[in-house]
Amino acid sequence: MNLNFLRTFICVVEEGNFSRAANRLHLSQPAVSMQMQTLAESVGVDLFRRRGHRVELTEGGALLFKRAREILGLWQKTVYQLEGLRQRLQGRLELGASTVPGDYILPPRLCEFFRLHPDLEVRMQVAPSQEIVKLLKAGRLDMAVVGYEPQDEALEREVLLRDELVAVVSPNHQLALGKSISVEDLLANPFLQRMEGSATRQVLDDALKAKGVNPKQLSVVMELGSSRALLEAAAQGLGVAVVSSLAAADYIQQGQLVAKAISGLELKRSFWLVQPKVSLPPALTAFIKFLRSENLA
Repeated sequence: MNLNFLRTFICVVEEGNFSRAANRLHLSQPAVSMQMQTLAESVGVDLFRRRGHRVELTEGGALLFKRAREILGLWQKTVYQLEGLRQRLQGRLELGASTVPGDYILPPRLCEFFRLHPDLEVRMQVAPSQEIVKLLKAGRLDMAVVGYEPQDEALEREVLLRDELVAVVSPNHQLALGKSISVEDLLANPFLQRMEGSATRQVLDDALKAKGVNPKQLSVVMELGSSRALLEAAAQGLGVAVVSSLAAADYIQQGQLVAKAISGLELKRSFWLVQPKVSLPPALTAFIKFLRSENLA
C-alpha cells in the first residue's frame, strides 16, 4: 500500500470532496481521484459514496479512516526513531506554548522526544498566546505553538493542529439536556471566561462579532487564566465555559462535563507552530521535524 495514498485519503475525508483535497495537497483533482480509485482497489472495498458535491464514507471507508492515522503515525515514528539512532543531539530548547498546547498537546511529545535525545536540556514557558509571541519576537524563545496566526514578517508559521471550541457545562446544568445551545443561551447564563490575550477568548469574541453580538453582553462571573481552571469551574456548576475540545476531552469522558456545539457560531481554529526566520540549531530542527512526524493536523 502506498502511504501517500493514505495521506490523500485522510485529506479527502477531512475536506469532504476531492476538489478541496486537491487544492490543499497541491495536486490535480484527477490525480486525487486516481489515488482513491487505486487505494480502493488495493483494499478491495469501495471507500466513498457521493452526495451531491460531497463524498461520504462507506462502512469500509470508515474502518480505513479509523486506522489510517494510526498506520501513518506508527510509520512516521519508526522512521524518526531510526534517524535518532544516527545522531546525538545536545544543547537547549527554549520553547513557548499557549495554555492548550502547553497543557495538553506538547508535554507527551516533549517527553517522547527527550527519551530519544536525553542529552538535551528542555525548557517550556506556558502563557497566553499574545504573551508567548512577544517572547518569541524578543528572542527569548526558539519556537512556539500558539492558538492564532501571528501576522509578522519576521516569523515563519505553519498549522500544527486543528481544533474546535465547544461550550461545556456540568451534567446537572439546565443546558446539558439539549443537542446544542444557542447564542441567546450563552448570553442568558453565567459565563466563565478566559483572560484577555488568550487565543481561545479571541476566537469566541470574533465569532460573536461576526454574528453581530457584542462579547461584552456575556454575563461574565469569572475570568480565569487557563483552560483547566475554566473546566474545573464549569464542572462545579458555576456557569458555561467555551473551551478547546482537546482540553475538555478527559472531563467529558469522565462524565464531569457535557459538551455542546453553539449553533450559528464558527468556532474552528488552528494551533500554529511559529519560529523566527533564522537559521535553526540542529536540536530545534529535529524537534520541529518530530512534531511534523506526529501528523497532528
